[in-house]
Amino acid sequence: MPLDNNIGVLVFMLIYGIISGGSAIIMKIGIFRSGGIKLNDFFRDVLPAAWNLLTTRMWFIGGIAALTGFIVYTVALSIYDVSIVKPLVNTNLLFTFIFAAVVFKERLSVIEWVGVGTLIIGILLIALTPSIESNSEINEPLLLLLFPVTIGLIVMMIIILFVTKTGGPAEFILPIFAGSFFGVGTFFTKSLLIGLNNDFQGILSRNGLIIYSLCMLIVTYGFATIAQQLAFERGRLSIVSPITNALSVTIAFIGAYFVFYEELIFQVAGELSIQSFNKIFGLLGILIALFILRREINPLNDLSPSR
Repeated sequence: MPLDNNIGVLVFMLIYGIISGGSAIIMKIGIFRSGGIKLNDFFRDVLPAAWNLLTTRMWFIGGIAALTGFIVYTVALSIYDVSIVKPLVNTNLLFTFIFAAVVFKERLSVIEWVGVGTLIIGILLIALTPSIESNSEINEPLLLLLFPVTIGLIVMMIIILFVTKTGGPAEFILPIFAGSFFGVGTFFTKSLLIGLNNDFQGILSRNGLIIYSLCMLIVTYGFATIAQQLAFERGRLSIVSPITNALSVTIAFIGAYFVFYEELIFQVAGELSIQSFNKIFGLLGILIALFILRREINPLNDLSPSR
């Protein structure tokens, strides 16, 4: 595998990281400027809450940035394997810390520098994996099985929303739902791209795969966003972000082996070597860094809730 291909995926994901890292902070500020998200009755309040956020300029700007980052991520996913691209979404954490230091004058502790170094090592190991060509194979029965799994998660989340309050279990439970939806949504993003870019034949027709994947992508990312925004309001960013990211990455990384038959360990020159385990070591480094770097970036103390 030529080295320039490895550099290519890293460049894609660094661009994604810059955009996404900034959008996370902007959207959190926007939530508080909007006056918060009120969902006393999920079915009655969700549309007014969404409108309230969309009409808050700061949140809207952050949302546009997040959407732009998603487009960059999708382009990378159309070229490279899920198990390569998904772990590299955590480049956004690097830039979150950079923005916090530059914009909000926050300083990193020694342990946080260790976390940043661990994250960089993990990212480089993933990017330098021997083979990163994307394939077009799909385990269709498993992909179809994700439909009832998704519906089950939605029902559970709605039920739990009525019994959790700010802090406490909410800041642990809601990120679990957000991470699960983001992880599962990755599979539908990839399957949609396969349907659009290939003459697909299988249990589903090409058009059937496209329609199914598009609908499920909208559902999973829609509920992932709802769960994440509620988690941001009800919990600490230092808890919400690492749980959401770690679960999302782990589900996508392991699931790619079963859904798209992606190899997680490679033989280099016909033999197993340290480099053969780059993906595994890289993922472990990223997950460790996520929990080392957990912190609350909270530039909201001096902000009024005005729009």
